[in-house]
Amino acid sequence: MSTRLEFGEYLGVIEGEAAALGAAVAPVLGRKVPSCPEWSGGDLLDHVCEVLHFWAHQLEAADPTDRHLPPRSEGRDAGEDPVERLDEEVELVVGLLSRLGPEEPCWNWSGAELESGWVARRMALELAVHRYDAELTGGKPNPIATELAVDGIDERIDVHLRSDVPGAPEASLGGSICLGCTDADAAWVIEVASGRVRCRGGAGPASAVVRGPASEIFLFTWNRVGLPSLELTGDEAVARAWSTLPA
Repeated sequence: MSTRLEFGEYLGVIEGEAAALGAAVAPVLGRKVPSCPEWSGGDLLDHVCEVLHFWAHQLEAADPTDRHLPPRSEGRDAGEDPVERLDEEVELVVGLLSRLGPEEPCWNWSGAELESGWVARRMALELAVHRYDAELTGGKPNPIATELAVDGIDERIDVHLRSDVPGAPEASLGGSICLGCTDADAAWVIEVASGRVRCRGGAGPASAVVRGPASEIFLFTWNRVGLPSLELTGDEAVARAWSTLPA
């Protein structure tokens, strides 16, 4: 199943989602983030800036063989506009990606697709999820764009789970789960057990079937949306086990 956006579209998503994140988080810097209760809005903003800073350094290093630790960031100054650093980090990352294009060598933790295009996709999806977190903190979250959300579901399964599950052999769904989008022709049947992920594209028989708009399914895969917001048939325990998978 081909789900990916074009490289230039990812850059537009990074800029758009970052702008929305900055606008949403600025009024709630001291408020707890419901989807990340260990963080305040300010902590969320700092996290996003650190992630962007890290990946900018990997792009600049252009070394696919190993991670390069960036110089230690000093974080926000007490009198600094809390969104200024976000704007600066986004400008740096987008500028680097625009100059490099999608095929320049760059390390990433998955060990596959060791190119700058991987970073563009990852940053677009990272910012989309955390923009949702910021808007949720303010009480009015907007959905993720459908095409981006479908791409994000595929990345959650094929990049994150395939990278993380082998190191967590205890992770298990206790059966198979079908994730299906009601607003796009996209579905996946997934099994997780014994350190392995099995996935095939398309709807099919499964122990549990979870359906909803692509944005809701994407957010479900990152534990931002619960089962009450979705259509569930079959074994509820299997569907609930999704939240125990590595994230």
